[in-house]
Amino acid sequence: MTSPLPTPSNDERRNHERRILRVQAELILTGRPPLAVRTMDISEGGLSVLCPINLPARTECTVKVSLPVPPTGRKPVELRAVVRYSILSSSGGGFQLGMSVPVTDPVTAAAIKAYIKN
Repeated sequence: MTSPLPTPSNDERRNHERRILRVQAELILTGRPPLAVRTMDISEGGLSVLCPINLPARTECTVKVSLPVPPTGRKPVELRAVVRYSILSSSGGGFQLGMSVPVTDPVTAAAIKAYIKN
């Protein structure tokens, strides 16, 4: 069993540059089958996904996503995340989940940073 992720304070919101990322991803919740989601954007401290179900704030999950890597590759990453908010998105046909990613390993952090800067 993994330890709980730290929950960032409201002061930590939007401290990182975001970049649009529209790719298919997989959201994993303990004891449930994986959910297909679509990413909306990503930053060094979090990401936003469009999800078919509403998840309450503070729900812990894992998001598996492939980051585009220049010039033509992809880097699969697994992000342990905490849902910060959920908003019904009628245009997206689901719920937009804003998630913080309080802990990432150095290789994943570097891949996210490289994606944002390119």
